[in-house]
Amino acid sequence: MSDRLNSESGFDVLGDVLGTLRFRGTIFFRSELAAPWGMSLEPSGTPRFHMALSGNCFVGDDAHDAVSVEEMDIVLLPTGNAHWIADQPGRTLVPSLLAGEACELGSPLFQDGEISHRLMCGIVHFDQESSHPLLDSLPEILHFQGLDSKQPIWSTVTLIDAEMRAAKGAGGTIVDRLTEVLFLQLLNHYAERGDEARGFLVALRDRRLHRALTLIHQQPDYRWSLSSLGEQVGMSRATLVRHFRDAIGVAPMTYIANWRLMKAYNLIKYSSKTLDHIALSVGFGSARSMSKSFQRHYDCTPNQLRRRLKA
Repeated sequence: MSDRLNSESGFDVLGDVLGTLRFRGTIFFRSELAAPWGMSLEPSGTPRFHMALSGNCFVGDDAHDAVSVEEMDIVLLPTGNAHWIADQPGRTLVPSLLAGEACELGSPLFQDGEISHRLMCGIVHFDQESSHPLLDSLPEILHFQGLDSKQPIWSTVTLIDAEMRAAKGAGGTIVDRLTEVLFLQLLNHYAERGDEARGFLVALRDRRLHRALTLIHQQPDYRWSLSSLGEQVGMSRATLVRHFRDAIGVAPMTYIANWRLMKAYNLIKYSSKTLDHIALSVGFGSARSMSKSFQRHYDCTPNQLRRRLKA
């Protein structure tokens, strides 16, 4: 198997995770800037990233030294922690919300003097009622350097920029989908860095763990056991548990149970399928057993969740 994520059997495990957690991307800021300039960003709890289309700048927060960002670099903050971005450290900072609103109104800030920078910033929202080991495997700051204009990552950035330029700075469905593609590309790129990557992303690079995760995600309704899963991937039960825990942080059966609940939550919240249908499709014996597990995990029953959403 290639080291590239999700190459085996054509099934996209990472895409399945992002889809189930309802990851949705968008560009929230794009502008040409004249130095001096600086913006502060409040905590969002969701991934954000900054793309230096031209000009060098800095990104920093209270917990880390400022990152020097060169032209064609991307800085990703997976946890969405509070931070700042500026042409130089120590600048007076304007809230990014105000700067974004000014762009939308056609009166962008930081225009006094010669234009020195072009910056584009994106955010990826997801349903925070669910959590997944993928989210725990990402550090607070990721700096992607040395990107080539011919690489798929920068080609996607160029497409996003072109779409927004054609729409006079507005986003839209195409921009949002491309932003999601870019986020997936960045995760893949990070996972391929070798020793830097950790957790769930590393598991996807391990031949046998990737096979196990593919089976779990392709067939959540199958009555998996340690024996049947281990047999499929060529590992003993003890070896499977040890490798799974070392890489992902939980035992295989715990992962399967949690994943079934995440799939159930997604279908209960975003579809009109019956509870019986959902229960069987994600691996519960009945709607009753699913409801009991669901209530323990989410502190409400599936019917209560749907009533709450209607209200």
